[in-house]
Amino acid sequence: MYEVAIVGAGPAGLAAAMYCIRKGVDLQLVAPTLGGKTTATVNFPDMTEYHVIKAREQVHVFRGRIEYLDHTYRLAHVTEIVDQRDHFLIRLHQHKGDAYDSIQAETLIVATGARGEYINVPGERKFAGLGVGTSAISYTHALPDRDVFMVGNSDRVIEAAIEAAQHARTVHLVIEPHADYTHHYLELADRLESITVYNGYHVRGFAGEEFAREVEIQRGAAEPRTIQADAFFLEREPEPNSALVRHLVECDDRGYIKIDEKNSTSHPLIFAAGDVTTVGIEQILIALGEGARAGLSAYRAVTAGKLS
Repeated sequence: MYEVAIVGAGPAGLAAAMYCIRKGVDLQLVAPTLGGKTTATVNFPDMTEYHVIKAREQVHVFRGRIEYLDHTYRLAHVTEIVDQRDHFLIRLHQHKGDAYDSIQAETLIVATGARGEYINVPGERKFAGLGVGTSAISYTHALPDRDVFMVGNSDRVIEAAIEAAQHARTVHLVIEPHADYTHHYLELADRLESITVYNGYHVRGFAGEEFAREVEIQRGAAEPRTIQADAFFLEREPEPNSALVRHLVECDDRGYIKIDEKNSTSHPLIFAAGDVTTVGIEQILIALGEGARAGLSAYRAVTAGKLS
């Protein structure tokens, strides 16, 4: 039986693992891949190295150390987590040979992140990372003198547009039909000269050559419109990957795991970190810090259990 199991290997999961390793904790990190969403970056035309925030480099360092210590992780999907009172049974589906397996652990760290929602239109996946991305807040530093396009269905996209407008030359903001947003907030965005609002439109597809360069939008049965831009962001509300533990911990009404200042959940032996939690800022540096704190909290719980 392991002392700590960590589910998820994005920035939060990797940081939690590294801090547990440093404390001599017997752990097992479980995830389909190492690195999480940081393995998918977005580039724009004429984007140079100095535009890239270096937080990803620390993720790569942690990933390299975990790969070297190959006994500390396994690549697998977690299919079920069962609370056995004094430990957790974690059922796995491993990639090789379609094999099923399970591990047991005294303490659990959940760092499963959140997933973006595709809009499933032509060109969306072809240009993913090539001008089309998510979470514009991570790239606003690379937007000066660029024309930016954003589409979403909540206040999330409006917030992103307002922030991007402080940097970009122009921002084209599409609010999808049946979106749930604050009208006053949209009015604030509409008053900014650099933002053009297209309310009730949907995206028909992206086009370009090496990079996405234009998008076609349409409202109802009206004639489609084509918008040219340098950067395109899909800012739909993400879905937290918390289904595995919703029966074990308290979540908010959107499914994000509630945590306190020590990354503790409502379950005394479950900790959580990163985008799956109510912190939810979707920044690598914050996820690294949250993961480190969750790792240290899990270590303290393991130590306390040995002393009791």
